[in-house]
Amino acid sequence: MTARRRAWRAVLVVATVVAVVVLARRLEAADLGERLRSARPEWVLAAAVCSLVPLFGNVASMTALSPVRLPVARTSVLWLATSFVNLVTPSSTGGVALTVRYLQRRGLPLAVAVTTIGIVQSTSFVVTGVLVVAGLLGAGRSTESAVSVPWPVVGAGTVALATALVAVRLHPQWRRWAAERVVEPVRAEWPALRRVLTHPGRVVVAVAGHLAVPLGFAATLWCAARAVGGQAPLLLLVLVVVGSSAVTAAVPVPGGIGASEAALTAGLVACGLAPEAALSAALLHRALTFWVRVPPAWVALLWLRRRRAV
Repeated sequence: MTARRRAWRAVLVVATVVAVVVLARRLEAADLGERLRSARPEWVLAAAVCSLVPLFGNVASMTALSPVRLPVARTSVLWLATSFVNLVTPSSTGGVALTVRYLQRRGLPLAVAVTTIGIVQSTSFVVTGVLVVAGLLGAGRSTESAVSVPWPVVGAGTVALATALVAVRLHPQWRRWAAERVVEPVRAEWPALRRVLTHPGRVVVAVAGHLAVPLGFAATLWCAARAVGGQAPLLLLVLVVVGSSAVTAAVPVPGGIGASEAALTAGLVACGLAPEAALSAALLHRALTFWVRVPPAWVALLWLRRRRAV
């Protein structure tokens, strides 16, 4: 056994121990069974089905934007395995590293693998941004929403964005930061992205996959709210799950533990749910989209390692 494999095995053992301890303590603290004992089983089942949609959405966008052919089944196992490594690494960095390693094993050089991940994340950001704008406009016009987003809020957001652009334009240090963090990465990824854009079918699949992720999470949250007796407009829940993802990414906590639940609960309360129902729905959502996946994700990671796919 090489030193590299021994090091990897040691990291895997440590990660497994940490994951088991964190999972056990989190479930004990949440007391999920007690909170959901009166939940409606048909809506829990519907939420469980919807929780699978983001997984397949990620697989669709990855396979569509990859410069090499990726097997759908094995790529699905990869995305399941990221649920385990993200439990023990902050801001999903472990999942990104595992995906890069997977692409390298499929024959891509490191630079191309990293660029591919950049393309997937960049296009996901654009598609999600368009969906958020559509959600804000739709929520602002909705008369049925428990919470509406008034036009002044949209106007204030537009003014804030314009102010930031002007500041970047006028301030040399900020302009250099924008060039290094935004312009240069896009310029580096543009040739590969242009090759992808010449295949309309792949673009359609990628966009559909990107849309499936927030919409699948929002549908899961909607069903979870219905399971505990609450209800909120789906458009607003799209904003809630996107905002929760942003909070989770910003807080350097492995798996977004605590931060994600708090953000989801606050968003549901803002949508009109009672605090107890909002907390129960948030816990159910996190259980189905993250915690329940941890044990099979651990098995998936071992399976990929055994086949030297990562």
